[in-house]
Amino acid sequence: MCGRFVQLPLRFPGDLSAPHLASELANLMPRYNLAPTQRAAVILDNDDQLAVRRLRWGLLPFWVKDLKQAYSTFNARIETVATKPAFRAAFKARRCIIPMAGYYEWRQVGKVKQPYFIARADGHDLFVAGLWEPRHPLQDDDEAGSCTVITTVSDGEAATIHDRMPVFIPADLVEEYLRATPDEAMALMMAAPVPDLMVRPVSRRVNAARDDDPGLLEPFRPPEE
Repeated sequence: MCGRFVQLPLRFPGDLSAPHLASELANLMPRYNLAPTQRAAVILDNDDQLAVRRLRWGLLPFWVKDLKQAYSTFNARIETVATKPAFRAAFKARRCIIPMAGYYEWRQVGKVKQPYFIARADGHDLFVAGLWEPRHPLQDDDEAGSCTVITTVSDGEAATIHDRMPVFIPADLVEEYLRATPDEAMALMMAAPVPDLMVRPVSRRVNAARDDDPGLLEPFRPPEE
């Protein structure tokens, strides 16, 4: 699962082969505690032109009747993304990449759930596989659409905190993922390597979505288990 993440100005623009994307992402508004139903910056293929858009986190297929359904579609499992009704149409034609500085997961420590920040060990940004839908009639007029994060079974350091994690796409394969056929996109995701990740406990203020400041990333020492 991925229920909160951090989105900061792109720190290594050279990672992306598209200069105009790197420029836009280098000027992102910092978000230290982005939560479902809030707007996230995503990379998508818009009429054969890669673009950055801000979309509601929580996919809204055309047939949903209530915006609250976005709370149940902020993650899509790789095992069912091609077949589940909420995601299959978007997986065929509307894939996106969600850049992240890192994301949060929780683990039970004693009597409390302790949040952990998970990010690349080398400090580079993560590029996460996602899906998007155009603006739903129930969304505000100034909204461009909605998105979801594709998740898979955790590996490496991330597995010590949670059994699910986002699907990571190498920076040089971003465009290929967006424009691949569904079968090619699935093969790419299944073969994509997991980067070396670092995990550290952080402030429990992360639990409140209203808190959104750099202090959330400061290391926190949890009580002994």
